[in-house]
Amino acid sequence: MKTSMLAASAVLMLSTAGQASEWSTHWRGPNGGAYEGSGKCSNGACQSSGTFTGPLGRVWHHSGDAHQVAPGQWAGEGKLIGPNGGTWQRSWTWRRAGD
Repeated sequence: MKTSMLAASAVLMLSTAGQASEWSTHWRGPNGGAYEGSGKCSNGACQSSGTFTGPLGRVWHHSGDAHQVAPGQWAGEGKLIGPNGGTWQRSWTWRRAGD
C-alpha cells in the first residue's frame, strides 16, 4: 500500500505539471481503507500530501515534491510516516512516454 499511495500522488502531479493548478482527491480501498490528499503545481513544480487510514484504523501520512527537469521529465522526492512514527524517504524520476 505504501508504494501505491506514492504512485497515485505522482500521477496527479504529472497531469498538472507546467500549469498552475490545485487538486484534492478522496477514495476508498476495497478493504475499507480511505485516502485523502491534495496538491498544487505551478511553473513545473508540484507538491502533494495526504493521509491513508487503513482498514484497521492505522494512519500513514505522505508528502512529496516534484519538479520538471526537462520537457516531459520530472524528478521528485517524498516522505512517508507510518503509524508508529517510522519515516521513509524516497526519490524518483520519470518521463512521459515518447519523450
